[in-house]
Amino acid sequence: MDLGWLIPVLIAVMMYACICFAIVKYNILPNTFSFTGPFLMIKTTRTGIFDKLSGWKRLLLIYGNVGVILTVLCGIAVTLLFVFTAFMSLFIDTEPIAPQNLLLIPGINEYVPSTFAVWFALIFAMFIHEFGHGILSRAENIRVRSTGILAFVIPIGAFVEPDEEDIAKSSLGTKLRLYAAGITNNLVAGGICLLALVLLLGLVVPGSSPYVYGVYEGYPADEAGVMPGMVVYAIDNTSVFSLADISAFLAETKVNQTITLHGAYRGTPQTYDITLTSIPKDLSDRLLSPGENTGFIGVSFSEPSAITNALAKLMYPDSPLQAAGSLLTFVVLPFSSIAGSDALSFLIVDSPDPAILSAPFDGFWEIIHILSWCAWINILLGIFNALPLGPFDGGQMLRESLRSWFVSRGKDEKTAFGICRSISYILVLLIIIPLIMPYFL
Repeated sequence: MDLGWLIPVLIAVMMYACICFAIVKYNILPNTFSFTGPFLMIKTTRTGIFDKLSGWKRLLLIYGNVGVILTVLCGIAVTLLFVFTAFMSLFIDTEPIAPQNLLLIPGINEYVPSTFAVWFALIFAMFIHEFGHGILSRAENIRVRSTGILAFVIPIGAFVEPDEEDIAKSSLGTKLRLYAAGITNNLVAGGICLLALVLLLGLVVPGSSPYVYGVYEGYPADEAGVMPGMVVYAIDNTSVFSLADISAFLAETKVNQTITLHGAYRGTPQTYDITLTSIPKDLSDRLLSPGENTGFIGVSFSEPSAITNALAKLMYPDSPLQAAGSLLTFVVLPFSSIAGSDALSFLIVDSPDPAILSAPFDGFWEIIHILSWCAWINILLGIFNALPLGPFDGGQMLRESLRSWFVSRGKDEKTAFGICRSISYILVLLIIIPLIMPYFL
């Protein structure tokens, strides 16, 4: 197991501990800094912005009611997802998840790069979430005592402190709207970012030449140094304009024949002399007729139109089932892209060669990356915060709903709290099972 990530984490934790020690020892800005366990709260009592943003109370209450319904649906959906995942993990052998990948920390989680787009999206999602709580609090006439940032080594969240006495006196509907507000904001922000992403991606223009999509490790093209993403213009002295042209040429080659691949990688001309080998057995049944001796270059070719077609399927689903599939594709995009197995990786990392996809203006792909990560983090933060689990907003909503139901029937509210704890324990177990089962199968 690669533990190279551990040293910078330990150094960062030690520096954080030293800063916290100094704050406590010298009582630095006591009205600004405080602690909740190991977490540093950097707060301010200047909360007038929430008063200014809560002017449209009727509209905000409608927004809050819709948010409650949306949160309940998300909570049910993600709970069923964890049940299904835990059940399947009992029978399917998978690779263990590396410890650093359990946390959404850019640069530590191998699927979440430490880029400006990711950090911006993470901070944006945290503030959007907490602003939802703050604005709905004022719309419901609940005072906001303070707001600020929660940190543990790095900023891990934002917070709003509504007045607990005001909350205790409020109705169940008010409490549900208040708890659901952050989730609703995240889901709405994620949806807006997705819409902007769809509109902007409609401006890209696909190139006209085929390109190298992937290279088989250990085969001729790999040994010659051919890079994925290279645009192909000719093989030997024969120009190629499509996948059909490449297939027609390679179908006439033989094992041990040397061909010359002509193309360009990000505008730089490339020429490779490649000696073909025999087609691997796992591919020969699909590519060869019995007795043929066609050469194998070790390249998977594609066309720019294949990318735009994939984008179209992702952005314009024809049915609710396809829409669900598109959402799932988007959710797993960082994992498949960083692993190098997704043609749409340019949505979150790097940018395509202009000869493959042409951008309409400078900085276009940087904007795409920001929108993609904002959509991804906001949607996931909203969905998983809807879990009916202890400290999550979904858990708070379940607790208040059960408490209200039991109290209205003259029963002890402790029963409601006990049910909530039991549900939380079950959910934690459902989350843990897929993480530990790979070590037992």
